[in-house]
Amino acid sequence: MPEPKGQLTLHTNGSADDLIELLEWFNEDDDLRGRVELPSNGIRQGQMGDLYDVLVVALGAGGIASALARSLTSWFTVRGSDIAITLKIDGHTELTLDAKRIKAPEVAQTLQNMLQRPRDPQ
Repeated sequence: MPEPKGQLTLHTNGSADDLIELLEWFNEDDDLRGRVELPSNGIRQGQMGDLYDVLVVALGAGGIASALARSLTSWFTVRGSDIAITLKIDGHTELTLDAKRIKAPEVAQTLQNMLQRPRDPQ
């Protein structure tokens, strides 16, 4: 079954630096390079610079679910700290992954199911 087109957002319970680190991690992965970006929310009054709060993953054909699950579980393992990432598809379906309870096969299957689940048209 082909994967749906749309976008997946990743939000962390950590800082903007955690998102930048995760983006750099994804950019080292041949299957994810160019499919993940860090959109800027712009400078808000009283701030010195951009505020980053999500990564955006472009969905489409090409096995993004397995590549994303593999890369995320590796990042959690290498990172070695307590962090959680919440994934949302087109702002609706949500999945939270916690570094303390990460198991690669379960993440891969859950993420695959999430990406292939039919969604209401917007």
